Amino acid sequence: MLKMGLIPWLGRAVLVMVVGLVLLLASTWDSGGFYSTSQARLWNAYQQWGSVFTAHSPYVVVVQIDADSIKALRENDGEDWPWSRQRYAELLQLLFEEYKVAVVGLDMYMPDDRDAKGNTALLDIARRYPVVFSQAFDLENEPANAFLSGQVSAGVAIDNPLADSIFPHARGYIGNTSLLASAPCVGHITSIKNNEGMITQVNPFILWEGRLFPMLALEMLHCYSGADKRYDFTLTEQANGWQIQAHGLLGEGSVTRLVVNDEGQLRIPYLIPKDYIVGIPAIDVLKRQVDPAYVQYLQGGMVLLAGTAPGLGDQQATPLSNNIPGVSVHVQILDWLLSGKDNVPDFSLDVWSWISGFAGLIVLYVMLAFGFRASVVVVVTVLLMVGWLGLGFWVWVDRQWFLPMHPAMLFLFFLVFQIPVEWWISQSAAGRLRHVFRDYLPTSLVDHIVNDSRTDLLQPSRRSLTVLFADIANFTERAEHSAPEEIALLTQQILECLTVVVHKHEGTLDKYMGDAVMVFWNAPFQHDDHADKGVQAALDMLEAIKQFNQSYGIRRLRGKPVLVRIGVHTGDVIVGDLGTRFRHAYTAIGDAVNVAARLQTFAREIEEPLVVSQQTVECLQHEYPLVSRGMMALKGRENRVGIYTLKPGKVTEGG
Repeated sequence: MLKMGLIPWLGRAVLVMVVGLVLLLASTWDSGGFYSTSQARLWNAYQQWGSVFTAHSPYVVVVQIDADSIKALRENDGEDWPWSRQRYAELLQLLFEEYKVAVVGLDMYMPDDRDAKGNTALLDIARRYPVVFSQAFDLENEPANAFLSGQVSAGVAIDNPLADSIFPHARGYIGNTSLLASAPCVGHITSIKNNEGMITQVNPFILWEGRLFPMLALEMLHCYSGADKRYDFTLTEQANGWQIQAHGLLGEGSVTRLVVNDEGQLRIPYLIPKDYIVGIPAIDVLKRQVDPAYVQYLQGGMVLLAGTAPGLGDQQATPLSNNIPGVSVHVQILDWLLSGKDNVPDFSLDVWSWISGFAGLIVLYVMLAFGFRASVVVVVTVLLMVGWLGLGFWVWVDRQWFLPMHPAMLFLFFLVFQIPVEWWISQSAAGRLRHVFRDYLPTSLVDHIVNDSRTDLLQPSRRSLTVLFADIANFTERAEHSAPEEIALLTQQILECLTVVVHKHEGTLDKYMGDAVMVFWNAPFQHDDHADKGVQAALDMLEAIKQFNQSYGIRRLRGKPVLVRIGVHTGDVIVGDLGTRFRHAYTAIGDAVNVAARLQTFAREIEEPLVVSQQTVECLQHEYPLVSRGMMALKGRENRVGIYTLKPGKVTEGG
């Protein structure tokens, strides 16, 4: 049942829109970078955890100029670092002719003209085999301060006018010697670091003086497929950014799809744990002593030649490690390109994420609107958040998609903001419930109502109740001969004695009326045996008064034991919060209440401790010491009522 009116519904609907608008603006105009940084950190964590699940047989091998290789060449051949270009030429020739590699990319640039003979040897090998040299561009410094060293390659002509507005324009460069710059294949190794100094993105193309320059991984594929062919790629708008479709890189008729953002950046999918990258020391190649287990990776494979020794200064931070050789970045990119996977789907992940987030948020607000407990809503919210984070992790592992975290942010905001608001609302409602019921029910039952937020119990409704009226029989006479303070204390003790019985039998204490008490059963909680509870409570009241007389003492009672007269009746009434805005009152009204009161009066008139109506007896599920007295006329009523009293000898009051 809906437990709120139209205004709370509208209020929550407005709040949903406001929350969404705030987060949408935060994600769009993220001037401080908080939103994007939080999302990027989560994606980085995905890659760190997920790389174990995505690891596979490597497509790319690193021939590393490590510390052992530098040391061995120094000790054996007397050649210190940096090595001569002739040594690089020797290394490349062995890789192609001895180990039959497919293509080699050099993760280093050579801007100075030292070792002219070695430069010529390198160029000669590059013209005979697919060798890719490297260059880098300055994207950060102002033109006046940008570095300019060596010479850049010829680059690629711009066929698509969109490229000029999407890909970044370089402000400087580090190239190679003029001789090596003329090599058939040259790719850039420009790194892009985020605010935390971590390499997470790369520019597939960079612009310089009106021409495009591809990254090393693309150039290696292009060089292997045929360096004499021009780049065949198209650039079109896509649901998640801009799509580059490169043709023929992975074989005749193949299409390699890359989707970059509005800055022309591709997020690097780190698929290989750093310990899984195959690294072969350069000295083993030079000595023709490559581990036979690694030879299989070299033959027909793609190779990156790089300096990995810590002293060479090419240690970088990535999502997988804070300190690994920079060549690992190119290994990851090239490995992913060779996998042939797309980095995003054709539908917008951003839009789909917002829709999913709002759908989940609406579910949560509907749960609140329909009165679900706050603890349940919190659990569902956490499950939705964890579910979305889990979906993002699975999509990364399975498809290498980076799922936006908008829903998780919405659910987090809901937990941080809305749940405290709902807690305050529920506490206010609980306070009202506690205030209304504390004078009617035992504390344990009140706590049950409050904890379950049973505000529906306050609504007036028609229900069959068993109503009991109990009155101190000789109260007026006793009051006439006692001091007010004495009679007040005695009355309080007697009513407390009766109330204990009421609470024992889970009755609802409606009110005290001077020296009388009104109780009913079957509201607010339903009891199928409410008639039995009412009759048994009446019998226990009589026993309780007997015990009271004995403990209080006849002398203190001035020789007159306390007597009570009880009337019990069952019938339909209206029960609920029938108070006003000035004072709440949970009570019952109706003819059945009047009959119960008349029965109590009748009991006093006939000097019977208990009078029970025929309607109550007909509802009893157990036998009680009652005897029918026939149909009796009650004061103020036209219709006679069948009544029962205690069997002779069953009177338990007095002392």
